Formats: sequence, C-alpha cells, structure tokens
Amino acid sequence: MKTTDVAIIGGSAAGMAAASAMVRRYPEKKVTLIRNVINTVVPCGIPYMYGLLKGVKKNIVGDGPFEQAGIEIITKHVELIDRQAKQLVFDDGETIGYDKVILSTGSKPFLPPIPGIDLDNVFCIQKDPTYLQTIFDALKPANNVVVIGGGFIGVEMAEQIASMDNPPENISLVEMLPHCLMAACEGEFCAVAEQELINSGVKILTNCQVKSINGNGKVKKVALADGSEIEADVVVVGIGAAPNIELAEASGLTADPRNGVKISPTMATEDPDIYSAGDCASKFSFLNGKPSGIRLASIAASEGMIAAGNLYSDSPRKTLGALGAFATKVGSRSIAAAGLTTHAAKEQGVDFIIGEAVASNMHPGTLPNAIADMKVKLLFERKSGLLVGGHVCGGDSSAELANAISVAIQAHQTASDLAVMQFATHPLLTASPVGYQLMVAAESARLKLKIEK
Repeated sequence: MKTTDVAIIGGSAAGMAAASAMVRRYPEKKVTLIRNVINTVVPCGIPYMYGLLKGVKKNIVGDGPFEQAGIEIITKHVELIDRQAKQLVFDDGETIGYDKVILSTGSKPFLPPIPGIDLDNVFCIQKDPTYLQTIFDALKPANNVVVIGGGFIGVEMAEQIASMDNPPENISLVEMLPHCLMAACEGEFCAVAEQELINSGVKILTNCQVKSINGNGKVKKVALADGSEIEADVVVVGIGAAPNIELAEASGLTADPRNGVKISPTMATEDPDIYSAGDCASKFSFLNGKPSGIRLASIAASEGMIAAGNLYSDSPRKTLGALGAFATKVGSRSIAAAGLTTHAAKEQGVDFIIGEAVASNMHPGTLPNAIADMKVKLLFERKSGLLVGGHVCGGDSSAELANAISVAIQAHQTASDLAVMQFATHPLLTASPVGYQLMVAAESARLKLKIEK
C-alpha cells in the first residue's frame, strides 16, 4: 500500500501553507497534498478573473514550486479517513496510509433557501477553476446581471463584472443591510465604496431582500421582498461561506455545521494524529474568546503553518484566535479594517473612544495621484486604552496600515503606545511624518482618555 508521512487534505490557503511549512520544518518527512480540483486558484483573486485578469487561467497557483520542494500532489476526492487503519480512502476505492493528517478541506458557499436558487445561470463562488470558467462563459453574453450579497465577494464581483471587455448593460447589487461591506467596515467608508460602485455603473439596492429567483429552467428575473423584479440573465450569489465538515463527520470527528471541525488552540482534533486548519476548522475570537465565524485566507495560512509545525513538536504553538483583518479596493479607493467596527463594539457592550486623523497619502499633497483625504479611524477601549479596532480609507497603503493595526491589537498596544510609534515615511508612499494618520489618530484618542480621567 502507498504511504506518506503527512497527508494534507485540501489544497487552498491552509493546505499550501501547511505543505510549505512542513518542508521547512521537517524536510525529512514525505508530504502529500491531496485536492479534489484540477488546479488551485488564488481565492482572493477570483473576482479579478472576470475583470482585470480577463481569464481564469491567470489566477492559478502553479504546482511547480511545491513539486520541486518534494511535495507530492494528488488530485482525488478523499471519501473517508479510516482512523483505525490510518488510511485515507479515495472515492475510487484506492487508499494511502498516513502517519499524520492535516484536514484543510476549506469552506463551501452558503446558499440561502431562496426559491429558484437551483436554476441554470445562478452561480455561487467555488474554488474550482472549471466551475469558475462556467461563470465566465455565462457572463460574456449576459445583458442583465444580479449579484446577491454586498460583502467583499459581492462588491468585488460586481465591480469586476462591470470592468469586463463587454460588460453587461445592467448590473445590480442586492444587499439586505443598510450598507455594503457593513459587517467589516465603518458606515462612512461603506458609503465611499458604494459611490465607487455607482461610478462604475453598478446599481446598488440596500435594505433589500430577495424573495425568489424566477425562470423556466433558466433564470429570468429576481423578485424582491418589496414586490419589484429585476431582469436577470445571470445571478451570482455571494453571501458567505460554511465550513466543509463532511469528511470530518464521516470519519467520526466532532464537527459542527456552523463552527466547523472541533480543534484545540494547537489545531489538534480529538484524534492525536489529525490536525485541522483553515475554513473547515472551528474559530474563536482573539478579542473575547467566543466562537467566531471569521474565515479568511490569511487566518487559514496562519493556522496551516501552526498545524504543520505542531505535528512533531514537543513545544506546540497556539493560535491567538481570529481577529479579522480585511482589505479591498473599489474603483480608486482602498478600504481596510482590523478588529471591531463601532457597530460591533456597541453590540458587544465595549465602552470605547475614537481617535481619527485625515491627511494626504503622500507628501506634499500636490504630488500626482495623491489622495487628499486618506482617513484612519481607531477604536480604543475606554478603561484600559487598548486598541480594539481600526479602519482606513484612501490609497493603496490602506491595507498595510490595517496590517499594522492588526499587529498592534494582537500586541495589546494602547493609545499611548501608538502615539509615540516610530515608522517609515516617503513622499510617494505615505503621509507626512508630522501628519502620519496612525500616530495622529492615536494621539487624538490619548488626549480624550487623559481628559476623561
């Protein structure tokens, strides 16, 4: 029987990070990466296949570097982990023996029980290049496209469909909340994203719920709860993801349809030879320790690295929990966030103060392509002064500012700490050193805390 030291089931962010970490950490071990799709796509690059990249094949992670590192790649579907025999059973009946397993089967699109959601030309976003090509083929002749869901997937898909070579005449984005991106971003920054979408030709319908998707075999219209209808040749559903737990359940591992495969902070399941990482694995919040539904490629990569490192370690590392750091670009504006929004902080009963700063993203602001009103908004817990959230809207450096905010939250930094931070600046890359938004926003909050005390 064929055997391997470490079988990694799932070839997306967590699986790839785990495989790479195994090669670095345990070069003597045989590593086998098993996936059920012909190629691995870059998950966050999926919307850009349709607009900027203009092709599914341009968003593929090549196998070459992994194979050159000695990682075996198998394209098959694992039907069962036989934990007693320590074998993986494929759907064609073949088996492979293992010493350790990392279960990184990822997530699947969440499909709400909307009547008509199974009609032809109604698509969700799957990490399968063959399926994604089918969406591309359907979009090319379409005149009317409806995107359901105004989160990151929906917003980015709508924007990129609008930038296709021959875009549909009508693109509508339907979101049930008051704003797109509202679950992750501040309302004022959501409004900026919405205006950029409108500028690109997307019609936005917020505070709006889909009642049904109608057609005779193939989608023709989307009916809304207010009684109105939207013509639709293609519908794209992007309203979230659910953990892939079928293999875990079939193999007798504890898993929950909402939370995922039950793991410890070291990424271990109840089976000492099976670890789990990525979207399929359960999460807890970095901020309050409660179960978390945040599922991101960055979290998956971190967990994959932790799981791989712990397989043969006497001093295992632990995950800090899911914080949630997000970034997107819509039109000419980049928006990024880490930690709590003001809305989430209020819902969770966090007593906080806000520090804000606005400045050009370059200095002087007269430089070509400078964005004069790049804004940073920071949330600090009132009693302790600890940073609990941060939001940025402006130029492309927004994402890296949010990364800095994410690290500061994880390092338990306070307003006082950030107000005297040291940082790199450059006229073409950042705000002026005397107006650096992160520092100025923190100082603004620190002064409020001092006054209130």
